[in-house]
Amino acid sequence: MISDQQIQLKKLIWQVPAFILVLIAMGNLTMLVVLKGEKLTGQMFLYGSINSVLVGGSFALGLTFMVNILDRKLPWLRFPLKRLIVQFLITIGLSMILIVAAILLNSLLYKQQITSGYFLETGSFMTKVALIFVFAGSLISNAVLFFKNWKEAAVQQEKLKREQLALQYETLKSQVNPHFLFNNLNSLTSLISTNPDKAIDFVKKFSDVYRYVLDQKDHELVDLASELKFVESYVFLQKIRFETNLDVEIYVNPQNFKVIPLSVQMLVENAIKHNEISDRKPLHLKIYTTDDQCLIVENQLQKKTGSEGSGTGIQNIRERYEFFTNKKVVIFENLEKYHVSIPLLTD
Repeated sequence: MISDQQIQLKKLIWQVPAFILVLIAMGNLTMLVVLKGEKLTGQMFLYGSINSVLVGGSFALGLTFMVNILDRKLPWLRFPLKRLIVQFLITIGLSMILIVAAILLNSLLYKQQITSGYFLETGSFMTKVALIFVFAGSLISNAVLFFKNWKEAAVQQEKLKREQLALQYETLKSQVNPHFLFNNLNSLTSLISTNPDKAIDFVKKFSDVYRYVLDQKDHELVDLASELKFVESYVFLQKIRFETNLDVEIYVNPQNFKVIPLSVQMLVENAIKHNEISDRKPLHLKIYTTDDQCLIVENQLQKKTGSEGSGTGIQNIRERYEFFTNKKVVIFENLEKYHVSIPLLTD
């Protein structure tokens, strides 16, 4: 099996020579532009190639190192103006340093004594070369960066779709689970004979649950108000089964917040699925928001024996939220309570 180091080594074998050839081509083309039709001699080509590799390579490596640091310290999306100014100033500073280095290198190659006149004449020439080189290099690097980001965005979008489908599948699977259907049909049968009006409401809520799951299959985000309405329908069905042993309180002002479709319902479902609900131990759930724009689903902890889940549902929710925000899905658990906090999103 090929290791990561071997893969990187194979890439370097062709990337380094290709990079050197690009630098030589860019450097000599730049010299042709600056010379304005003057003949490019073999010696000039040789010296130009050496300059391009040493100076241009140093500039490219320095710029890459700078961009990597700035991406961490001043990302474009968070500090666009500050990033632009800092990157521009560093690029100019790096260019000036390399222009001086190029003048010294040329004096060594051409065996010229460094005088003020030579420094100004060579410096003027090198500045023109540097400006063209920086412009061309920036154009190429930005084009490469654009296509790289476009590719990463496409991959992330595809990943989000897969995770969205996975969550929908988990939710739909739980809703068509034989136990879920059996329990609800039993509840409906009992209601038809004892409370026909409530049985009609039950059928409507039952329909709302399935309709919502199917309607949201193509949505990445949904209004919090719609998600809570869906949760209320789901809780209505569960309360028919557990009666007063299940209590769900919702203290939420939806405003214009959005959430991942089915995320709140899945957290409520997990609480019901993994905790004992009986006359001896009623289950109390609370859904509320915090000042830092998070929604929390909280319940007292009374785990059923053998009810440990795989954690795929929570993991899926975490990964989908990572696509939209830097805020994390947080799980808190102690001996008395369990709660999950999810970020509230805005347009």
